[in-house]
Amino acid sequence: MEDNAADIYLFQQALVRAGLTFDLTVIKDGGDALAFAKSEKKNRESRALDLVVLDLNLPKIGGCEVLEALRQNADLSHLAVAVMTSSEASRDYEKCVELGVSRYITKPLELEDFLQIGEIVKQVLLESMPGPK
Repeated sequence: MEDNAADIYLFQQALVRAGLTFDLTVIKDGGDALAFAKSEKKNRESRALDLVVLDLNLPKIGGCEVLEALRQNADLSHLAVAVMTSSEASRDYEKCVELGVSRYITKPLELEDFLQIGEIVKQVLLESMPGPK
C-alpha cells in the first residue's frame, strides 16, 4: 500500500535483487487500502497473501488506521505486515509495534540502501512461514 510510483519501482527492484518471486498488488490510497483491510475473504481475489507492505503516509486515510483494520479482520489479522515509511516519529513506531508489525522500515534516502529492503522482506517472509525455521 504505497502511493509513490518511484518507491513502488524501487521496491520491485529490491525484491528482484533479493531473488524473490512475487505477485505484487499495489493499492495507492488509504481509502482503497482501508476497504481492502475491511473486506471479507469472499470479496477479495483468491490469491493467498504472504505479506502486506504498508506506507503510513497514504492519501485520504493514514496507514495506522489501515493497520488497525487489518488487525481487526479475522481473515487478515494473521498476515505479516512490514511498515515502510518516511516517518521517523516515535509515536508512529510505537503504534505500529503495538499493532504487531513484523518490521518498521524507515525509507532510506540512498539508492543502495533502498535496494537492501528486498533482503529485509525476504527475512520477514521466512519468519512468517509456519513450521520450523
